[in-house]
Amino acid sequence: MITFEEAISAVLKNARALPPETVRLEESVGRALAGDVRSALDMPPFDKSAVDGYAVRAEAVRPGAELGSMGLIQAGDVFGGKVPAGACVKIMTGAPVPPGADAVVMVEETSEKDGLVRFSSGIKKGANIARRAEDIKKGQLILKRGTVIKISHIAALAAAGRGAVRCGALPTVSLVNTGGEIIPPGRPLGKNQIYNSNGPMLAAMLKTDGINAAPVIVRDDAKLLKAALAKALKADITLISGGVSMGDYDLVPGLLKALGVKKIFHTVRVRPGKPMFFGVKGRKLVFGIPGNPVANFLAYLAYIRPAIRRMAGRPDFAPAFLDGTCAAAFNPRTARRALVLSTVSAKAGFSLAGVSNNGSADILALAEAGGFTLVPEGGAIKKGEKAKFLAWL
Repeated sequence: MITFEEAISAVLKNARALPPETVRLEESVGRALAGDVRSALDMPPFDKSAVDGYAVRAEAVRPGAELGSMGLIQAGDVFGGKVPAGACVKIMTGAPVPPGADAVVMVEETSEKDGLVRFSSGIKKGANIARRAEDIKKGQLILKRGTVIKISHIAALAAAGRGAVRCGALPTVSLVNTGGEIIPPGRPLGKNQIYNSNGPMLAAMLKTDGINAAPVIVRDDAKLLKAALAKALKADITLISGGVSMGDYDLVPGLLKALGVKKIFHTVRVRPGKPMFFGVKGRKLVFGIPGNPVANFLAYLAYIRPAIRRMAGRPDFAPAFLDGTCAAAFNPRTARRALVLSTVSAKAGFSLAGVSNNGSADILALAEAGGFTLVPEGGAIKKGEKAKFLAWL
């Protein structure tokens, strides 16, 4: 049996980055850049008007001056002439400043009648003009390799001419739920049946990491389960919920061995989640999780999400352990490392309090919690003491 920390380390050691792929810009949020991104052009790519108004030669504008208007330039237009000292051109925000003009007077500071524009004040050269490349120069670094793309990055990437980017590839994931008693939610329950809560929960967690996986339910029959696992093992990561303990119908470890999966560990000195299987087949990862929901949730946060992120080239792959202060004592009374379902308040730092629950199958306690507080092996934490917690990130 290995420790919780050793289990995390073993998983990350075996999670290897996948080859990068090209991803459309609008689908790249949450992905890690496989290389530096530089601008393909100057931004703005030309001198442009920052306001609606009149393009002028600054030397010709003073209070009471009147200039003849040569026409209108809208964004996207090409102006064929040149603005002389005695004239002006009406211009819209974002339109290119015409040759000869060196300032733009806001429309609010003008009046127009019979083709003549009257100015209420003077103006300085360069006023209200956004100069070419004043934001970003061609070839300038936009985002570094390894950056996890956020929604706030998309506009800059698009403006720099990028319709797609090279990113770390997301692993494919198969999801198998074992047990003759479970059925998909929404169907009528038969006698002694329960709804599959782990499958939809894990599928939803995968979705938050950009991965689509539909849970497959297989009853505890060796032939059926072996066939389902053989198919599942084609994915980069296989998740199996249930069937990994030591009971008569916990068939998964033996079947995985027969299918060529090398066991890395099978038990972890932690509560919940002691009977946790992890193995590899080549570069593929296999996780066998005990069937209770809280253990499934913990396994995803502690082992599976970090593996997915590392395979996808993300630098922030480690589990999100944060510091908090205990608003109540934690005394789980176990010799193992305990991860206790806790509420998390962010009023003054992070304040942690245990959630009353009936064990690792208590889905209502899981719904109420916001993190797992880490309690040392065989130990306890007093009220007011500092503690680490695994956040719902």
